[in-house]
Amino acid sequence: MNNDNLINGNNQLRAKLNSANKQYYEDLPTYIRGKSTFNRERDVEQLLLDMLHDLIDAQSNGQSAENYFGKNPQALADEILQTLPKSFFKLSN
Repeated sequence: MNNDNLINGNNQLRAKLNSANKQYYEDLPTYIRGKSTFNRERDVEQLLLDMLHDLIDAQSNGQSAENYFGKNPQALADEILQTLPKSFFKLSN
C-alpha cells in the first residue's frame, strides 16, 4: 500500500469510531505527523492505521480510547515516535 492508500484507509475507518474515541484518535495523527520529521512517512501512516484498527477492536469490546491507550494522546505519540526507525532521507514507498 502506498502512503495515499494508507491515509485514505485511515480516513474511512475513522467513521467507525464513536464520538469520544474519534475525538481522542484525531489528536494522534496531528501529534505524530507533526513530530515525525525523521521517520519514513510510510512507517508513520502504517502505524496510525494499525492503531486505528486496534482502537476499533477495543471499542467493539466496550473500551474507550483513554482506557486502551491512556489519558494523554500527546504523551502516547511521543512514546510511539521513539520506537519508529529513523530515516535521514524522506523515502516514500
